[in-house]
Amino acid sequence: MLQLATPLWLLALPLPWLLWQASIRFMKNRAVPHRAAIIHPQAVLLSQLSRSATTNKATPWLWLIGCMLLIIALSRPQWFSDNEYPGQGRDFMLAIDLSGSMRALDYTIDNMPVSRLDMLKRVVTGFLDHRQGDRAGLIVFADDAFTLTPVTTDLGLLKTVVDQIRNGIAGEKTALGTAIMLAVKRLQDHEHPSRILILFTDGTNTAGTIQPLDAALLAHKHGIRIYTVGIGSQGIVPFPRGPVEPPEMAELPLDETTLRTIATETGGRYYHATDMESMQQIVKDIEQLETLPIEENPLIKRQEIYGLPLGIGLGLLLISWFRSPHDVSN
Repeated sequence: MLQLATPLWLLALPLPWLLWQASIRFMKNRAVPHRAAIIHPQAVLLSQLSRSATTNKATPWLWLIGCMLLIIALSRPQWFSDNEYPGQGRDFMLAIDLSGSMRALDYTIDNMPVSRLDMLKRVVTGFLDHRQGDRAGLIVFADDAFTLTPVTTDLGLLKTVVDQIRNGIAGEKTALGTAIMLAVKRLQDHEHPSRILILFTDGTNTAGTIQPLDAALLAHKHGIRIYTVGIGSQGIVPFPRGPVEPPEMAELPLDETTLRTIATETGGRYYHATDMESMQQIVKDIEQLETLPIEENPLIKRQEIYGLPLGIGLGLLLISWFRSPHDVSN
């Protein structure tokens, strides 16, 4: 369907024709003979040429059409088309832990140590690359929990947001219960029967006033399943101290009991991602979750097409300019 974003510009369509008519009248008025102070030896010939030029009424169609196309381009024509959903999908909410312990360097990518968060960002981005028909949102949490994107079909935007998250933007602690409660709030308004929270964390609940198990019971009440993913190795792991100092070895305990209970109470499953391979396997398992029909209005895809009349109009004006005679005298 064709629409115009600024249709008022169409009121200027008669303007090129009016300008051409005004220029004809102006040239006729200039051709009125005046008494010459000095008689030119070729005065008769010059008079005939002047009358011929002013009486030339050939319509400059190339110029007129070119100007009108430029006006149409200013009205910004747009083409709207329906982009249907594939018909099957799920509603995801991703909750990513940004606490200080996510800086630990116990993962390896291309034989280089990377932090838990950097590893997780790569895995989540790959996970979103393979979504077809799904909708997803993003929550990050540390001292508190924050919604960065609501549940959306724009997974390209979601990947961009995931790539930009950094340690420290939400604090240093782990508000696990608050993150679950916020995810429930975001998902409970969606009537889709397959609503899932994938919770990535590497610690225990150390912040917030909401207990994780209480939040899990509320999620179960609203039919939201939680898949918990424990990040990191058990025991002593390297932890960065600064840009020039070597990492120190520290123990960062993971509360697997709580994470397993949260998953069990909501009909989900608990995973422990000890290395890159196990993390990838977890993603594959989650991708096998059942999909259900999506009853959703079609997406409306908008495409700007003002470039077509703009290009053709400029081309016609150039052709008109080259075909018209030019005054090269000084």
